Amino acid sequence: MLSNLQNAGRSHYRPYLFAASRFGVLVGVISIFTALAAAQNRGPGWVWQNPKPQGNELLSVHFAKDKTSGFAVGADNTILRTQDGGFNWQQQTSPIDLTLSSVFVKDKRNAVIVGTRGSIFITDDAGGRWKQVASPARDHLYSVTFTGEESNIGWAAGTYGRILKTADGGETWSAQYSGTDDHLLKVSAFDMDRAVAVGAKGTVLVTVDAGITWTRSEPCGSSKMSGALFLSPDRVIVAGYGGCVAHSDDAGKTWNRANLYTRADFLSLSFSDAKSGSMTDTNGMVWLTADGGFTWLPFNLRTNPKLVSIHFADTFTGWAVGENGLIVRTDDGGFSWQRLSDGTRDDVNDLAFFNDELGVAVGSSGRVWITNDAGRLWLPVFTDVEANLNAVNFVDGLKGWAVGDGGTIIRTINGGASWGKGISGSTDTLLGVFFVSEKAGFAVGSNGLILQTVTGGAYWKPVDSGTKFWLEDVKFVSPSHGVIVGDKGTILITKDGGTTWSQVRSNVKENLYAVSFYDEKAGFAVGSNGLVLRTEDGGLSWKDEESATQANLFAVSAIGTDEAVAVGELGTVLVSGRGGKRWEVQPNITGKVLQAVVDRGGNEVWVGGRGGTILKRTYAFEPNPGASPKTPPTLRTPAARKKIPTRTPMLTITDDGDIPRAVPPKKDN
Repeated sequence: MLSNLQNAGRSHYRPYLFAASRFGVLVGVISIFTALAAAQNRGPGWVWQNPKPQGNELLSVHFAKDKTSGFAVGADNTILRTQDGGFNWQQQTSPIDLTLSSVFVKDKRNAVIVGTRGSIFITDDAGGRWKQVASPARDHLYSVTFTGEESNIGWAAGTYGRILKTADGGETWSAQYSGTDDHLLKVSAFDMDRAVAVGAKGTVLVTVDAGITWTRSEPCGSSKMSGALFLSPDRVIVAGYGGCVAHSDDAGKTWNRANLYTRADFLSLSFSDAKSGSMTDTNGMVWLTADGGFTWLPFNLRTNPKLVSIHFADTFTGWAVGENGLIVRTDDGGFSWQRLSDGTRDDVNDLAFFNDELGVAVGSSGRVWITNDAGRLWLPVFTDVEANLNAVNFVDGLKGWAVGDGGTIIRTINGGASWGKGISGSTDTLLGVFFVSEKAGFAVGSNGLILQTVTGGAYWKPVDSGTKFWLEDVKFVSPSHGVIVGDKGTILITKDGGTTWSQVRSNVKENLYAVSFYDEKAGFAVGSNGLVLRTEDGGLSWKDEESATQANLFAVSAIGTDEAVAVGELGTVLVSGRGGKRWEVQPNITGKVLQAVVDRGGNEVWVGGRGGTILKRTYAFEPNPGASPKTPPTLRTPAARKKIPTRTPMLTITDDGDIPRAVPPKKDN
């Protein structure tokens, strides 16, 4: 039986391919997303299916004193607004596409956001409209703060020692002289005279004269500083990398360091009053103090998430945000935390859809998810494996296989509702899998490994590949004719059903990560540095196409003899125009690494990637690459199968190891 399913391609889990953006160096994070925004335009056309409400990095969270009105902001022009304490969030956008690094909420209607390129946005209608105000700087702004009864006095701080001040609530801003060229990552104000700013190279700046002069000190040496607060007119506390926390009782003239016995980098700092405070660190810990910062105790969160911003509205109620769109809340002063965002944050490495409704996703840590409603809801499935799953392939809507690290192979006979293990006989990493029938299939992976099965995936044997390069993907266009792509431009073909493989000259040295065929002749392969290769003879010869990007491309879906869709790092989505004469980068709503793509025509397009990312297209691509088929011509089943039933996981995962979901408090009758 020949395959009739739309398959995404394969995943890429090798660590050197992409350095994931963490808050570990905030300047680096902002720079990555700034470069991304410059490289491709953002726009509509996609909806987040996982995580929810969205999965971009969140860099700042802040709430009004009412503890219900709040905002979170982050990469890729992300603005989230809540009116119920964070249990429900609505997505908003600013007038231009930027990384938004800090938000300050004055009350339920008024808030201020700052971001890259000196951008400042204000709202007076709870974010219904964000107005950009004039800024005297083009430097990236990392932090904003306000003080006073009506929150009219404010400061913003950013790169190259930039400090801006406003006295009218953010409508107008003027530059102040900071006396440093070091990047400033955080600014906080106590009153109209007192403020503190911290940043790179251990810089701590304190003003007690409304910013006319800023006095510099370095209580933590050269360690990067990430948090700072005035707790009283004289007491200041700062936190930074290398486990450093320092406090001053004379407005920054002299300092003492706290002994925390940790070298973890602290990412954020918040106090609800002069005594009660909290910090987050790169190890996923939350640190609490009840004595004004003299002593601290660490508390662990499940999954050890990187929480890059924390805010407490009172002694008990606080919020924190971080990587992959994570939002958490505490109602007991930080001793326990509950999750306000939904969905997995494990990497999605590959996708497959049987029709416009039923699909399967596989990813890191042995994760498998199934959907019966086009991805509106993804259900986790128990697999009994913990290795990363890198690729998935189905021959119909019932029988499928997934492969991964350590020679892991699992298989299903019920559309992914349950899975059993196969015996690969190998411990090498498996990166691609393809079945030409219910019994015969191939898997490829590290060190030139090719595995073959004729037992439906129960048992496998190695086949000589003639190479030691990593093999990344495998496809068959007929039961006898198959193609494998891999590192250093490696392309292998077979004409005898996989018994022997021979190398084809590609004339490129870049790594090839994925291959896809529309029919027995027309196909595409993609790889590093935006490489796109095209074949018109079933893979016997290839020519290089101009792709309009330098981003690494990790998956491709051929949707016509001349048309294809490819995805890769920096959220890149690349679509060929009519006739395949031109490739164009499409607008996207994320900069996450994308590792899988399924295109079934029109808006039935899904992409998957790092941090649990699953996006679905809301309308057809522009330029429209043509009407793509509902089932790919390659290895189409001769006779139609029975209708694929809706699936339910055979074993329910009662505890997936994630942070518990928050439950809204019951309203009084």
